[in-house]
Amino acid sequence: MSGLRDTDGMNRLRWPQKLAISTGTLLVLWGVAGFFVTGFSPFAGESDTWVLLLRVNPLQNTVHVVLGAALLLTFRSLKALSSSALLVAAVSLIVFGIGTARYDEGVVNVLNVNSGSNALHLLTGFAALAAAQGAVWCRQCDRVAALKAS
Repeated sequence: MSGLRDTDGMNRLRWPQKLAISTGTLLVLWGVAGFFVTGFSPFAGESDTWVLLLRVNPLQNTVHVVLGAALLLTFRSLKALSSSALLVAAVSLIVFGIGTARYDEGVVNVLNVNSGSNALHLLTGFAALAAAQGAVWCRQCDRVAALKAS
C-alpha cells in the first residue's frame, strides 16, 4: 500500500469545502445556462425565459454566477470560505425574501423568480450557511488539535 499515491485532491478537502465546491458549481452552471437562454437583455424584470423549471433573467444569472464564483474562489482556505460563504448565504436568503415578496401584486419581479427559483435560493442560502459554519468549526478543531499537539 505504501507504493500508492493519493492523487485525488478531493480526499484532502473537508466537508465544508466540498459543499462550497458543489454549491458554487451549481450556481455558476445555472447562471451560465441562463445567459444562453436570456442573453443580456432585458437585464431586469419579468420575461418568459426558463432553464428547466426555473424562470431566469440576466440579473438573476449575474447573481448566480457571482455568488458561485465567490464560493469557488475561496474554497481552498477555510478562513476565506467562512467569510465568503456567510456572504453568499446572506445574499441568497435576501434574494429568497425578495422572491417571496413578488407574490404581492404591488411588487415588481425584477429577478423574474418563480417558486422553483425561490426553492433554489433557499437551498443555496442554507447550503452556504452550512459551509460557513462548517468552515469555522473545522478551523476551531484545527486550533484545538494544534494546542493538544504542542
